[in-house]
Amino acid sequence: MAFALVWSLGASSAAVAQRKSLDIPAGPIERSIQELARQSGVSIGTNLALPALRTRAIHRRLPVSAALAELLQGTGLLAVRVGPDLWRIDRPRPKIVWRSRVLPPEETVGSADQVDILVTGTKHREPLASTATPLTIVSPAMLSVLGQTPDTRDFASLVNGLSVTNLGPGRNRLFIRGVADSPFDGFGQSSVSVQLDEARLTYDAPDPDLRLVDMAQVELLKGPQGPLYGTGALGGVYRLVPAKPDLAHTAGMAEGSVSATQGGSAAGAFDGMINVPIVPDRLGIRLVGYRIGQAGWIDTAAGARDINHGQTSGGRLTVRTRPGGDWIVDLQGVTQSSSVADSQYVEAPHTLTRAARLKEPQDTGISLVSVAATGSIGAARITAAGSLAWQELSATYDASAKAAALGGTAPAGYHDMRQYRVATGEVRALLSRGALDGLVGASVLSAATDAGGTLVGATSLPVLQVRRRVEEVAVFGEGTWHLTPTLRASTGVRVFRSAVDDDRTEQLNEAVISRAVVRASPSATIAWQIHPRFLVFARYASALRPGGIDATDGTSAETSTYEADELQAYDLGLRWSSPGDRLMLDLGGFVTNWAHVQADVLGPQGLLSTRNAGDATNQGVDLTARWHPGAHWTVSAGTLLQHARIDPASAPALAADRRLPVIPDLSAHGEATYALERNGWTFLVTTRASFVGATRLSFDPALDRVSEPITLLATSLSAGRAAWQWRVSADNLLNSRADSFAFGNPFSVSASSQHTPVRPRTIALSVRRTF
Repeated sequence: MAFALVWSLGASSAAVAQRKSLDIPAGPIERSIQELARQSGVSIGTNLALPALRTRAIHRRLPVSAALAELLQGTGLLAVRVGPDLWRIDRPRPKIVWRSRVLPPEETVGSADQVDILVTGTKHREPLASTATPLTIVSPAMLSVLGQTPDTRDFASLVNGLSVTNLGPGRNRLFIRGVADSPFDGFGQSSVSVQLDEARLTYDAPDPDLRLVDMAQVELLKGPQGPLYGTGALGGVYRLVPAKPDLAHTAGMAEGSVSATQGGSAAGAFDGMINVPIVPDRLGIRLVGYRIGQAGWIDTAAGARDINHGQTSGGRLTVRTRPGGDWIVDLQGVTQSSSVADSQYVEAPHTLTRAARLKEPQDTGISLVSVAATGSIGAARITAAGSLAWQELSATYDASAKAAALGGTAPAGYHDMRQYRVATGEVRALLSRGALDGLVGASVLSAATDAGGTLVGATSLPVLQVRRRVEEVAVFGEGTWHLTPTLRASTGVRVFRSAVDDDRTEQLNEAVISRAVVRASPSATIAWQIHPRFLVFARYASALRPGGIDATDGTSAETSTYEADELQAYDLGLRWSSPGDRLMLDLGGFVTNWAHVQADVLGPQGLLSTRNAGDATNQGVDLTARWHPGAHWTVSAGTLLQHARIDPASAPALAADRRLPVIPDLSAHGEATYALERNGWTFLVTTRASFVGATRLSFDPALDRVSEPITLLATSLSAGRAAWQWRVSADNLLNSRADSFAFGNPFSVSASSQHTPVRPRTIALSVRRTF
């Protein structure tokens, strides 16, 4: 057993039912339950690993049942009375609902009458209602409204603050809450840290766009996360939490669908999951696989149709074991590959046809292996994790317009081939002593980037080579002082050394630099838990990205470099829910100061480089609301109003438009769901709407073009009976052809108008079976 508490004080059944005068201080949950057993004279036992949560103090008269329910609130565990003076702490048997993914017990929290969301991205499990940081958690039920196998762009339509470019699967850049530099897929480090559980997927690579299949939840941490996640988390963290093996029950799911895009082609998709306990309660596996077709919708003037058709396939295998005590070890392997036959831009707005060009195929892929172990050593809760991710990108562009500038002759294509590797390791410990909770840890990161660009025409001509090696070591810590039962203050810091070796050869001109920096990223938070359902907090945090080599033109004896950029953010937040969660509000205001903004810019030859664009600020208000007006209805909505601008004094040469690229001043979304049960059938009708305001493309005055606002509507109808579910959906109901966050071809964008229309109206039908 994880712990066993037994006191033989002769308490009678009648005495147990009476109210007890309790004086239990706030503290670790295990110690609080031990104190309850001592004061009430009952026996309380469990064979489960209790989460590393801190309970609130109890100083009043309560029955044992009510006291246990209060202590277990936010854990996902129940107290079951199994004898006159004996209680057992257990998990509720998971209820499998056809319209949502199965949420494994380890990722579920709540008391007997309530289920809460458990935040894990802060590196210690805590209920969302008491998490003092700006974030959004999307549950499996919320993801299910997006249909089968949603991607990152689909996820962005459900949350405030996440912007995604539209270059294609595995090539998009992510931006969170105004921290955006350009839509170009250059070599600057990402401003968003993309995580899968404890594993870091990217350093300077684009988002791999892992499909959100069989997820326990998806977490979006907003604002700089340098103290916990290190460099490259200026905007925040996009964290995927896959469902873990259930060690007690065998389960499975299979789903297939067909879709048709207006003015385009048809496509099919399949995904499946199987969960098998190998040794009950000790060892189990969970296997996920999927293959998703993409219908084409772009034509050429020469008569080629649906040229941007493609497919994505992938899978995930997770092995979970409980070797002893409360230790849990997860071994995970992930793979995904995507291919698109041609790019998806056009030259005129509101059209789906472009001039004939050389084909521009794109292929991307990612593989990951990771291991994580969590358990207790003495009073400390230990987590040790390691991961290795490989990512590849291959893209071809028609470079005929720049062939002469690159030393070749037209017609010619430019083949861009990139390989990325990220290895990480981390050990951390959670400790509690009295009114102090502490987190301490150490981490290492090793990242490698190898990229080459070749002009392919009558002959092959090497044009660009980039080689980058990054080594980072860090120690970090966070301490929380519980000043009163309702007021707490936290401070954190990460001290790190980042060493970067950059080697860039551009048209035979080579530049090499090696630099190392030792810096610290601090944070501070004060939180007032006015009520278990009402939290107010203020937060300060920071993050940094190292510098590197700018373009190499051979005209200067000194290597051109760009400096590190750093972001500091100040947040005020409020999180509130009414009894029974009938109404929930999440409101935040923020101010960010961004120094020495790193931006990818397009050179005269069509090659990308990174430069410091100046200093920027952003102020905004972020509001999300969720309402249950009745037994059948659920309505949610969110809006983000922000003002992200470059400081004129720091960048006087830029255009009069000072907006940061890609970021709208206003964005909003809303969802309404109606559920009905009749004669063994369950029906679900969902309607969604999203709005993204006008944006600009680039800092560069020559590319300073504006994308119009985008309004998208979608609806779906699901019908389920027993283990079967049928679903019909329609996306982009208005058949909008608005321009999304992308440009198209870097070798011709400066000389022509380029637009990337959103996917036209698409109708899909799917069938799902659970086992």
